[in-house]
Amino acid sequence: MIEDRCPGDGISSRGFTLIEMIIILGIMAILLTIAYPNFQRYYINGNLRSAARGLIGDFNNQKQRAMTGVKSENPANEGARAHRILLDLGANTYTLQMCDTTDIPCPNWVDISSEIPVKNLNAYGNDVIFDPANTNKLVFDFQTQGTVSDGTIALTNSRSSKATVNINISGRTFVEFSMQ
Repeated sequence: MIEDRCPGDGISSRGFTLIEMIIILGIMAILLTIAYPNFQRYYINGNLRSAARGLIGDFNNQKQRAMTGVKSENPANEGARAHRILLDLGANTYTLQMCDTTDIPCPNWVDISSEIPVKNLNAYGNDVIFDPANTNKLVFDFQTQGTVSDGTIALTNSRSSKATVNINISGRTFVEFSMQ
């Protein structure tokens, strides 16, 4: 007759005991209690990073649109045109605009209608907002030669983490993060 025993111990090995299961569940509960706040912090700061990178992407797109011009069936409507980004700090939104003529300075600005012209920071999370104290410009104009009015845009979140987007006159953008 063959017995189900480990060699030398004389004890049957068919699974975990109740005490072993309780110990494992206790250890898992302690680990989850420690890990949850860290995961939440990572998630909230990830929203801030995404918002800053989305803003930089829109800056790069507006610069490219200003330099390459508008393609149209009507030759009078073609040509490179100034573009603009307007910040609304109170509403946590920014608007993408284009000059409706090739004139400089632009007499009339229109919202870009081929995509969503008004971008909302709430799309990245309800806690991501503009930081008015550290944002020094509300209007960024992109000229047809690729230059842009320089400035700084600051974003913050509920954890007091900050993302500072710096724009220089050549249209280059970079972001500095200070995560809490």
